[in-house]
Order: sequence, then C-alpha cells, then structure tokens
Amino acid sequence: MSATTPNPLTTMTDEEHEALTNRGLSIYEEKLKSILEPEFDKKYVAIHVDTEDYSVANSSGDAMRAMRKRHLAGRLVIMRIGNEPEWGLAARLLAGQMAGRTK
Repeated sequence: MSATTPNPLTTMTDEEHEALTNRGLSIYEEKLKSILEPEFDKKYVAIHVDTEDYSVANSSGDAMRAMRKRHLAGRLVIMRIGNEPEWGLAARLLAGQMAGRTK
C-alpha cells in the first residue's frame, strides 16, 4: 500500500493519482526493493517520483519530512517496506478518497 503526497497547492484527478502511484511503485519494484528489503523491512520509504531519490524512516511522516528537506517540491509516493500491508495507511487513503467524492 502506498500513499502519495502531491504538491498541496494542486489537485489531482483519480487518473493522475493512479499514474503517480503506479510510477512510485514501479521505481520501488525496479530500483529500490532489492536495496531496501529485508534490511529495512517494516520501515517506510518516501520516493520523490520526479528524481527517483528516496528516504527511509521509522514512520511515513518521518520519511516524508526527510524527503521534503532535500526536495521542497515535487511528487512523493510513501509506502511501507516489505510485503506486509499497512492497514492504517490504507484506511486513511480510502477515507480521504471517499470524503473527496462526497463534496
């Protein structure tokens, strides 16, 4: 499961959000998975999609903040490292999507 953090000043369509998520997952699978697993299993990675730079931390928020220190702007995909899903993150994403559709 992943979360994306676009520039807060822009809004994304569902299609743009899906494309961003897919790009981040592709970067993870093709370039980062073999580097990060299993050493950083159950930690979080923030991937700066535009540069393919990344940061690893104990929480999704810490990973995002570390990446924003290096890249103030740009699109991020944040995900838990390893095969175990992050159910809390999935619930927050779904709630956000549902809230966006009821407006």
